[in-house]
Amino acid sequence: MTTNVLLISPEAEIYEEYLTPRFPEINLTCLKHHDEADPYIEDAEVFIIYGRNNPKRMFDDAKNLKWIQCFISGTDHFDDLLTDRPDLWLTSGRGIHGPQMSEHVFFHMLSIYRQARRVARAQNEHNWDPFTPMVLNSRTVGILGMGVIAEALAARCKAFGMTVHGISKSVRDIPNVDKVFAREDMLECVAGVDILVALTPYEPDTHHIISTDVFKAMKPTAHLVNISRGGVVDEQAMIEALRSGEIAGAGLDVFDNEPLEPESPLWDMENVFITTWWGGRSDQYPQQILTVIEPNLRAYLDEGPEKLANIVQRPA
Repeated sequence: MTTNVLLISPEAEIYEEYLTPRFPEINLTCLKHHDEADPYIEDAEVFIIYGRNNPKRMFDDAKNLKWIQCFISGTDHFDDLLTDRPDLWLTSGRGIHGPQMSEHVFFHMLSIYRQARRVARAQNEHNWDPFTPMVLNSRTVGILGMGVIAEALAARCKAFGMTVHGISKSVRDIPNVDKVFAREDMLECVAGVDILVALTPYEPDTHHIISTDVFKAMKPTAHLVNISRGGVVDEQAMIEALRSGEIAGAGLDVFDNEPLEPESPLWDMENVFITTWWGGRSDQYPQQILTVIEPNLRAYLDEGPEKLANIVQRPA
């Protein structure tokens, strides 16, 4: 019996061109938007989707659905969508985001230390504005969440002459990390860092893990960079810490509410550098995620869902 696979992505044609000749035995439908999906939902056995903007009814109506391959590594947004579907296998895009996410951290760190907002304003105003920038060399960076992305970041930090401290559930030797702190020792770690980088997944035990106590423990010259999820930071506590000078500044790609509300005070804070939720994006993304999709699709067809990579553990 033919396996019906529904893939939804703005780059649908790239995936269709790549996957069709490699999987002639499946019925592959590639669409740019879920608004086009209704005729294909009921028969689909496999979804390859982002999931962020898909309506819940799409999963409720997919009576033949067995497996969802998510295009990205974070899958917490599926929690509410799949409350009525404990039967489904869910796999993530974990393992491909190291290059762009670590570069994005550096974009924030350099923008903070080299005052990108000031430089851009001077250019826009045709204003010659020499000043003394800060350097990353010899600074200490603390990375909260020591997964694959953190390991990629740590290597780049060492290349810049930085000391790297990690904060992890389990203390273990990690390449290019000078010292790993247990999560319960987080305050000890952050007290000594110049930049705290949040890379931890958003889970119940990481909700507001960067809290008032963390900001109080940090040096007044230290900065926060968050490119993980907005919920790992207590946003109001962060705003108060930025206003009071408890920390020197922040680079932010994620927020409690996205898009960030136009009235948020974060937009106008001189000590805040904002990007709009594109840390994981890349012009090479289709080629990257296909290194997960292709072997997973082959494993599913030939061996069954138990052999999939990046399986997300879900309630039974």
